[in-house]
Order: sequence, then C-alpha cells, then structure tokens
Amino acid sequence: MSEPNKGEDIDPDWLAISQNNRRAMLSAWVNGMPTLSSAVYARWWQLEVWLRSLVYVELRSERGAAWADALPKRYESRQLGEIEFRYMETPDSQNLLAYTDASTLFKITVDRWELFKHALLSKNVWAGRIEELIAIRNRISHCRRPLLDDLVRLEQTLRDLNGGAFQATSAFNNQSRAEEIWTDVLVDGWVRNQHEDAVRLVEHARRQYDTTFELRYSRRPWAIAPVGGQTISGVSGYIWHAFWYFRGGSGFDLIRFWSDIKPYAEHIFLVCADSPSSLSVSFSAMDDPAIVADAIGHCFDSAISSIGRDFDRDTLQTWQSRYADLDPRVHLATPWAMVDESMRGVSIFSA
Repeated sequence: MSEPNKGEDIDPDWLAISQNNRRAMLSAWVNGMPTLSSAVYARWWQLEVWLRSLVYVELRSERGAAWADALPKRYESRQLGEIEFRYMETPDSQNLLAYTDASTLFKITVDRWELFKHALLSKNVWAGRIEELIAIRNRISHCRRPLLDDLVRLEQTLRDLNGGAFQATSAFNNQSRAEEIWTDVLVDGWVRNQHEDAVRLVEHARRQYDTTFELRYSRRPWAIAPVGGQTISGVSGYIWHAFWYFRGGSGFDLIRFWSDIKPYAEHIFLVCADSPSSLSVSFSAMDDPAIVADAIGHCFDSAISSIGRDFDRDTLQTWQSRYADLDPRVHLATPWAMVDESMRGVSIFSA
C-alpha cells in the first residue's frame, strides 16, 4: 500500500494528516496491522475520551476543586509514577482521568447514575453495553485482531450516545448573564464592577482593545435551583463562565494565555473558544467565590496581553492544530466549546 499517484483523486482529509503520520499508518497496514484495527481504535478513542470529559465535567460541577476525591487513589500514584519520564511528557500528563482505567470510568457512571443519566442510555441497557465495550477494550489493549462487529458496535454506541452528548454539551453552553440582584462576592466584583481588577480593566478593555466582558453561568441537567435565588455560589451543579470577545479583527494567543494563567490553573474548570476571537474561562460554583473573582482578574489581564495578530485568517483546522498540545482543559471548537440548543440534530461523533 502506498501514497496515491499524482493525478489520482485524493481525499482532502487524508492530505490534512501529516506526512509522517500517513507513512506510519501505511507502513503498519502493509506489515500486518488490519486496517479494521485502526478503525476500531479510532472509534474507541472517541468513546473513551468522551467518557473522560463527561466524568470530569459532572464531578467538577458537583464537587468543585475536590472532584478528584471521587476517584480511587491508585490513579494519582500511577500519574505521579511517570514523573521520572518527564522527557516523554504528553499533553494529557496533567489529566488524572487519562490514567484512569476505562472500567473505572464506566463504574463511576453507574455508581453516580443521577449525575450521568441525562447523557447515557437507560440504566439497564447501559449496564449491558458496558460488558460488550469492555470486551472490545480488552482486545484493543492486547493488540488482538478485532471482530468486524467491534467497529459496528462501537459506531452504534456512539450514535446511541449522540443525543445525550448533545444534552450534556448544550447545557454547558446554555449560558445566561449573572443576575444583578444576586448577593454574591463574584457578582459584586464582576457585574457591579467592585473588584479592583474590574475597576481597572472592564472599561479599559472595551475602549482600548475593543474587547467586551461578561460574567455568565450555566446549570447541569441534574442540578437543583438554589432556594431563594440569592446566588449560585456554593450550589452544586452550577458553573461560572468569564467570557471575552475581541472585535478588533485578531485573536487570542492561547499558548501565551495558558502560560500566564498557570498560577490559577488548579481553580480553572475549562477554557473554551469557538473562534479565535472569543474566549471563555469556567469555574465551578462550588469553589470559593473570592478566589474565583481574583482568578478572573488574572485571566482578564492575560486575555488582553495575549491578543495576537491575524489568527482570524487561520482555517479551523490550522487554528485547532496550533494549540493541539495545550492542557486537556483547553477546548477549541469542540462540543464543550460550541454546541448549543440551536444545533439540535448535529452529529457529535460523526458516527
């Protein structure tokens, strides 16, 4: 098997893959790896990465910065055990869930069903599906040749999960402006502009950088509305979103931005962007609102200083690939960054 000859029709998606990666796949197929194995692994990768992100979002929404307490401690030891291999560090090295077995991810969804039922199948169907999926995962992990049905089952599972994935991600992006009537340190600081950084930055950013700011919030499907409606701070299942939009024809340099905000990284839920000129930093409402208010100020300074040049001329793929090695909490045009209610019917997994 070789690269297509000149003059042959070539799939543009194939050409978008780097030459080294194309060569590696072609060489593996020529030397005995079934092409079906590549297809099965690709679909499994989609499924497991989705489950990781779902588990993270729901647990962090529920518990705030203490979300990892819900995971067995052995995974922290596994993650720490790779310190000596820092020269081989990957973008997922900071992601505890990247060290978590798939069987544990599945178990969490069943044990904490109230958090996950909106995104999955009926409980009995999901339990039965897990057994089939673990069998496929075992074949992949031991490099056994797959069954033809493995690909069929995985793609059907992704299609079955599509509606739940839409509900999970669109709920994250169903954001409303923080209510001015709320009595809250965060609202005082960034809606009434009483925080010292808000006094210094909000109008300055609008006038000098053509950048607008909003404090927003969203609610997970399982969350209960706060009694009295005085605030969402301290209410499980709610998320704060600090949102910036730059109207000046350029975009945010997210490498510089992420580097600048590292002092507050442990408090950051997700960083999302659906275009080079928009930026949203999310925080769990379960975290200390005073710390979140200070973190927003730090992110605001970093957002302004990271406004770059000409990033709006990138194609979507070029823009995403520019930041492919950032922390897994950074989402560029992924479903967590862009799926909303107006996109009902969209295929999340293209399965």
